[in-house]
Amino acid sequence: MKTLTTLLFLLLIVFSGCQKVVDADKLLDAEEKVYILSYISPTDTLLTVSVSKALPAIGTALSFDDTENYSSFIIEDAIVSIADVEGNSVQLLYSSENSMYSTNAENLKITEGSQYFLEVITPENTYTSSCRIPEKVATILENLAGGQDDYGVYTDVDISFEDIVGTANFYIVGAKYEETFEEETYQGSLYFETGGFLTDAIGDGVILNDKTSAYTGFLEEGTSVKLTLQVANVEEVIYQNLRASYLNDNSDGNPFIEYSIAPDNIDGENGVGVFGGYQLTEKIIEVQY
Repeated sequence: MKTLTTLLFLLLIVFSGCQKVVDADKLLDAEEKVYILSYISPTDTLLTVSVSKALPAIGTALSFDDTENYSSFIIEDAIVSIADVEGNSVQLLYSSENSMYSTNAENLKITEGSQYFLEVITPENTYTSSCRIPEKVATILENLAGGQDDYGVYTDVDISFEDIVGTANFYIVGAKYEETFEEETYQGSLYFETGGFLTDAIGDGVILNDKTSAYTGFLEEGTSVKLTLQVANVEEVIYQNLRASYLNDNSDGNPFIEYSIAPDNIDGENGVGVFGGYQLTEKIIEVQY
């Protein structure tokens, strides 16, 4: 499934903001929240929604490997549905395999420019939200420059693309590489100078760009490297939410930093999270060494 997880982080972020609770009830007068997360796109093969419990917390991030604590946050008995403006609706069923509610994307057509509505009913409350699918970036351009230093072979990558005219746009840039030699394959993600976050605030229709470098070690002759360049045009709530998480992660452990509060668009008592639309453009480049 092509989701934002294929970008820099893009997306199993259900617990990116959750942390181990240290006597939270005594330290903070805060109610338990219901955390809802769903990003949808015309390129998805599955529609997914995560529904979990969350508490304001102090301490280190909750690990996916901490199976006992992780599973205790999941809400498995919700009724989850997504509908379009014409009234077509699909119910998403809970899967214990990935701890999310999901359905085949063929059950509800997701199209550019259309609006969609999310409803999550738990035994305690009902939560709603809506999103609109933005326009897709037409073309990704790249400029590659390579070399070798004491750390191995590197490829400098400069990605550029034209901003979509007429609307305020929010972009997330990413890339990943796949190195193959003698039937062995190695994969990794590349990280950009801006963190991958770009907007068209500098001007409508301008050319936007970001840079990264791929280090692949000392390569044997005949090694093939596949670069997948990615640009996602996302709704502002997704952009601001992921950017807040990115800034908070980079500030982890710094006692002088005031952490950013991630925005959300979930309506309902004690409901937080994001339901948002996005479009993903990819370009694959094969580099032979």
